[in-house]
Order: sequence, then C-alpha cells, then structure tokens
Amino acid sequence: MSNETWPTNEGMIYGNVPGVVGLQLGEPDEDMGTRIFTGSHEFQGTPDNDWNMEIEWPQWIDAVHNIALGKRCFIFGTGPSLVGQLPLLHRMQDEDTWTVNRMNKFTELPFTPTTHLITEPGPIGGFGKIIFPQYDYPTAENRIAVSWWPVSAPGWLWCPKAPDDIHMRWEGFHGFDERLPPIPTGWASPLTSCQLAAWMGYREFYFLGIDTTQLGQAWDVEHGRTLRPRNVRSIMECFDRARTEIELRGAKIIDCTPGGLMNQEGVLEYVNLQEVLDA
Repeated sequence: MSNETWPTNEGMIYGNVPGVVGLQLGEPDEDMGTRIFTGSHEFQGTPDNDWNMEIEWPQWIDAVHNIALGKRCFIFGTGPSLVGQLPLLHRMQDEDTWTVNRMNKFTELPFTPTTHLITEPGPIGGFGKIIFPQYDYPTAENRIAVSWWPVSAPGWLWCPKAPDDIHMRWEGFHGFDERLPPIPTGWASPLTSCQLAAWMGYREFYFLGIDTTQLGQAWDVEHGRTLRPRNVRSIMECFDRARTEIELRGAKIIDCTPGGLMNQEGVLEYVNLQEVLDA
C-alpha cells in the first residue's frame, strides 16, 4: 500500500498537548525504552473527547480509514526468532508488512516494509522535528510516528497517541469504530501499531518476532539484550484484551513467533508461518 495517495503532515496545524513532561531531546541510548506518565488528571477523559487532549486531528488518518478493508497484515517485532524464519520471510515480498523501532538494523530482512512505525518517545527529538536514524526506515513505503507530541519530521506521518497512563488493558483496543481516538499504548510497539492497522481495515493480524524476552534481537541474537526491564505482565494483559476484542469483531489475531511468550502462555494462538503463507 503505497503512500502516494496519503496526505502529508505539511501545512497541518496541531494544537497543544497539555501536561506532558519528560521530552527526550538528545540522542537516545541503544536501550531507550522511556515511557511518559503525566501524573495529571487533565487527561482523564474518554475516547469520544480524545482523553481531553487538545489536538487537531491529522487529515491523513481519515483518508486511510478502511483503505485495506478485509486484507491481512504481518506485524513484526524485532525478536531473535526472526533469524530462524528467514527462508519464509523471503516469500513475503507481496504481503503487507509492518515493522517497528530499530528494524533497519536487521539487514537480512528480505523485503521492504509496507509501513514502519515508532510508538515511543525515545526515537523522537527536536520537539517532533527529528527521528533518530537508528529508528528510521527510509525505504519503507510509509513511516508513521505514534506519539502524543506532534511529529513533523520529513517523510513521517503523525498518529496521535494517548498518554501512557491510558493503557489498552484498561481502555480497550481501538480501531474498529468510525472514529479513532489517540490510541492507547499496548506496552509493545507491534500491538500499539495494530490499532492503526485495524483502522485502515485490516482484519487478519499476524505477529512475528514478538518473543517478549530480553535475550537478544534479530540483528544480534547473542548480545542484543534489552538492558531495561520490560513489564511483561502488562504486555500480556494488553495482548489478552486485544485478542478478546479483535475476535469479538470477527477479525483474526495469530502469533507466528516460534517459542514466543504470548503463545507459550496461551495468550495468543500460534500458527506456523509456513502454514499461513501456504494457505
């Protein structure tokens, strides 16, 4: 799905986002995993009033509503299990593929992503004018920054995100209705991004590389460890809430991560990637 028909950020005017603190303006370290909690009750609204955030909605989001209706997409984490799936990844040239964060470091990836996303504040600098290069994927057809702070970096689209104290496990999975609020965090970039995929009309979501461990990355299985602890329980609870709501809508969510924690713990159904591609 090319971005040739998508509006750009140029010329758009965004309102202020009150109460947000802790902007990262310098170069992030390799294990940046910052989350922003406002500590403010200003945001305790509802999806219908955008959680009381004062924003002007980016026009491109309405333009892509249901643009991929009924299609499937493959949403990638950066876990080390991807290395063992490389022969199958070569078959995904014509699939809609979504990647996140530092996937550009996985140089063996045998396709160009349809969409590349960031969903955390760490990759963003200069009050939204810069995406740090280790988080960029310049050849991706579309690049989207999911952030509560407006992003105007060249080549990037901005999707508003709810403050990080508004979690999917409490506020639900969004994207299936006729209005998209600033999307809640799923505590994992692939899951947070999935809400935007649902808004675009995708109805089959296949996750890969969501190992949910701290034991390596696709580009460095032995040493690419996440130094900052991950809240695995929160991630599992968000995936569980997402699965329930996705299935209630008649859509499909499948984990194609061999040995991934989500399928090992019974949160998501596991299906071998080859079976999916052969179907």
